[in-house]
Amino acid sequence: MIRKRLQDLRKKMADNHVDVYYIGTNDYHMSEYISEHFKTLRYFSNFSGSLGSLIVDSENAYLFIDGRYHTQADQETEDTGITVMKLGKKGVLTASEFLIQNYKDKVVAFDGRVVSAAFVKNLIKHGLNVRSIDLYSDIYEDRPALSNDMLYELDKKYTGLTRRQKLDIVKRGLDNKTHIISNLESIAYLLNLRGNDITYTPVFLSHMIFYQNDVYLFISLDRIPEVILSELYDDGVIIRPYESFYNFISSINSSVVLIDENKISYEAYHNINKSNRIYHMRSVVEDMKTIKNKTEIENSKMAHIYDGVAMLRFIKWLKNTDMEGLNEYDVKVKANRFRLEYKAFDLSFNTIVGYNENAAMMHYSPTKEKNSPLHNSGILLIDSGGQYFEGTTDITRTLALGEVSDEIKMYYSLVLQSMFNLARVKFIEGLSGDKLDILARKDLWELGIDYRCGTGHGVGQVLSVHEMPPNIRYQKGSNNGADTPLRPGNIFSDEPGVYFEGRFGIRLENLLLCKYDELNEYGQFLSFEPVTMVPFDLDLIDKRYLDNKTVEILNSYHATVYEKVSPYLNDEEREYLKYITRAI
Repeated sequence: MIRKRLQDLRKKMADNHVDVYYIGTNDYHMSEYISEHFKTLRYFSNFSGSLGSLIVDSENAYLFIDGRYHTQADQETEDTGITVMKLGKKGVLTASEFLIQNYKDKVVAFDGRVVSAAFVKNLIKHGLNVRSIDLYSDIYEDRPALSNDMLYELDKKYTGLTRRQKLDIVKRGLDNKTHIISNLESIAYLLNLRGNDITYTPVFLSHMIFYQNDVYLFISLDRIPEVILSELYDDGVIIRPYESFYNFISSINSSVVLIDENKISYEAYHNINKSNRIYHMRSVVEDMKTIKNKTEIENSKMAHIYDGVAMLRFIKWLKNTDMEGLNEYDVKVKANRFRLEYKAFDLSFNTIVGYNENAAMMHYSPTKEKNSPLHNSGILLIDSGGQYFEGTTDITRTLALGEVSDEIKMYYSLVLQSMFNLARVKFIEGLSGDKLDILARKDLWELGIDYRCGTGHGVGQVLSVHEMPPNIRYQKGSNNGADTPLRPGNIFSDEPGVYFEGRFGIRLENLLLCKYDELNEYGQFLSFEPVTMVPFDLDLIDKRYLDNKTVEILNSYHATVYEKVSPYLNDEEREYLKYITRAI
């Protein structure tokens, strides 16, 4: 099927005099997570991961994926004729580097609505002959439609600031400059509105422009309930049809237009009247939404207590259930049910459940049709999260299903210590994630082991589970936020791991809140506070691999988990939590 689809695409390429076609994993808003309508890469490659790039020429097809998906991509593209390009391995180029090196004398095309301005401008800078054209829509059979669900509002008790307060802050910061915003999380944050257009990420398709002290929102009018529409008008928001966005920006006549080239499509950038002075910068809204206010912080802590209740019930079920006859998908369904039947209104991403060797695939997720059976031995990795009106959660635990080897206990203990190495640091204000990343890796590096992903990512507030900045990784990128200083109010993940292909994988993850610490003659110090409230599996710990400080912090953390979560449990659950959070 994939070979036939690629054949159809190559015919369209030939008919339109295109030598090379590029397909990524974006929508019109450069979103990380996208709706089914935009999953063109999966249609033409069978790759289901959240990030990848496909390059198709007249004879070959290349899929570029990062370390999270190396094994998964091999499996999903088997017998498709696609060559998997594993980023992070020696000598492997990025998709843009590959295009620049191999196709300078060719016509390189793409759909300019779903690739970023920064990506295309880089190709043009290196002399490529580029062309924006949609070659796939006519041959994409049974393509899912765009969502048309109604929007809903988050009350100030969840957001801390009203819509008008947020809009006024941005207006003052812009000082009458024009600012085009296509990032869906930023728009949802500013307007205190949420939607259902992307699975697990409660946003809605729209664009926003601050222009001549007015605020324009481009969205289908019939998606806004009348009461919210009236409030938007009262707050000075002018509604325009979603499809009128490109024409509107071509008519902008402004001394300065501010855009984020990584967050705006090439098509939108191309339509801006070039008589304007165009400046590339990260949107002021990015910093606003990543630095949680007091209300958001308190709500997020509450969301993680709710999450702790759901996860405690899941762990209790898992540890007291005969696994024989069950599979990974059964466990996934059960974990999701514990959240959704308690306080969560949705999941925050597709739950990852990997047994033994499947856990070595960082983003492996079983389906009803494709899963592995479980037994009363070995380990199970579960990476999951929920959307609560109070906040967004993301947590990973690796759990023993029975007897495990001493080797697994050793690696589990080292990963646990690696996680706490970062969580317990006190540091001078101004340090960024690329400087702190080594703390989580150093004990693993001493064994000659690494993990092919970042250590941590920012987490949105009832928004995307991935929010940049902050970003904890030593690998810097033009848009990954790794060089952005951590700031009080940032909430981000701390998730080191070890992955041995074909054997097992171990990952542990807490979310941390960055906060002010000591202020003295050397400057302002910062530190982290855990907001995740879920126990670690004491059955997998070998104290010989933990230093005294880690044991102390683990015991203190478990005491806090019991204190915060136990009031929401029944007597039986409370006794179980007391037992699995006992001091070691």
